[in-house]
Amino acid sequence: MPVHWGTCWERIKHFFDFAARRRERYLKWDQEAQNGDEEARYRLLMLYREEGEEYYPLAFKWTVIVANAGEDCGVMLQAAEMYLAGHGAPQNEEKALLWFERALSLHIMQGRNSPLSLDAANFIQEKIQELRAKLGKEHNE
Repeated sequence: MPVHWGTCWERIKHFFDFAARRRERYLKWDQEAQNGDEEARYRLLMLYREEGEEYYPLAFKWTVIVANAGEDCGVMLQAAEMYLAGHGAPQNEEKALLWFERALSLHIMQGRNSPLSLDAANFIQEKIQELRAKLGKEHNE
């Protein structure tokens, strides 16, 4: 059987192209997440912390989807931080404030069952105060 060096070389190049393999894996997770796979959704939103700017839009997409489910104040916090920094979407302080407030509300409702630490809750409160002052919002809203 003749050896097809071109085909072999392409396979070798693909094997060592780790960035391309990561992109393929993330596209597969994206498809699984679209089909309702919760684990794939969380893996994708964690790309924000684990990968570079190239993956911010994909991480943002799934962060907002999971945050909108309203069950995870940690994900809501991540949505707020991403809006505030403009990571994965245009910077939007109004939306950042909204997500900080939602995260804090859920944290308070969950009480001891909340995944957020006291330091995280204090950080959220500080950000809410800063953004309300900057945006001219009343403290009693």
